[in-house]
Amino acid sequence: MMRQALLGPALLAGAIHCAASGPFQANKAFDASGLDSLSVEPAPIQEGAENARWVASGLAVLLGPFGAHRLYLGTTPKVAIIYGLTFGGFGVLVLLDLGHMLFTLDIDAYRNSDRVFMWGKPTVEGRPQATPP
Repeated sequence: MMRQALLGPALLAGAIHCAASGPFQANKAFDASGLDSLSVEPAPIQEGAENARWVASGLAVLLGPFGAHRLYLGTTPKVAIIYGLTFGGFGVLVLLDLGHMLFTLDIDAYRNSDRVFMWGKPTVEGRPQATPP
């Protein structure tokens, strides 16, 4: 209490000068010109591909045992029938599909696939290879 009474008027009058030390000093100006060389351009995101990834992943979570995510990606009806009869490979195939859809860079390799194991090696030449997760 006594200290406030003594220092209060002195601080208000500007008799005591307080300055920050270290990187918070007022006389140091921030120079952002060196940061231009450190900037990294992000890879362009294809909006349609990201939407398809999230829609297919949502379908795998909600209706995966019935192969809805595979039908959305354009598979043949026989794959959906196999998924429906085995409840998505007893849940294992759905979880593997979900992992591959979420963590693979490009899901175009999984489109129009007639294989039950969509992440297997393609049987048709010219089809894009999936990038591993």
